[in-house]
Amino acid sequence: MTFVFLGLFIILLALIVRSSLGQPRLILKVLIHILGGIVGLWLFNLILNVIGLDIPINLFTILIVGLLGFPGVLALLVLQLLGI
Repeated sequence: MTFVFLGLFIILLALIVRSSLGQPRLILKVLIHILGGIVGLWLFNLILNVIGLDIPINLFTILIVGLLGFPGVLALLVLQLLGI
């Protein structure tokens, strides 16, 4: 599973470089946000795994983090702590 997220991180870096070379299109921006959300959730889960918390990575959590960014991760963490 780690190799999958490492591959997504490399794709994310390639998309960021591609968007910095020219005028980024809307689809490219959305892909960067979604891939950034996936990779961010994965990294956050690695850190939270030490204290026994886990945010599931599914379509809902990816969309929340892709749209809201880091505040979306914090919102998901609060929801996980509340048991929702």
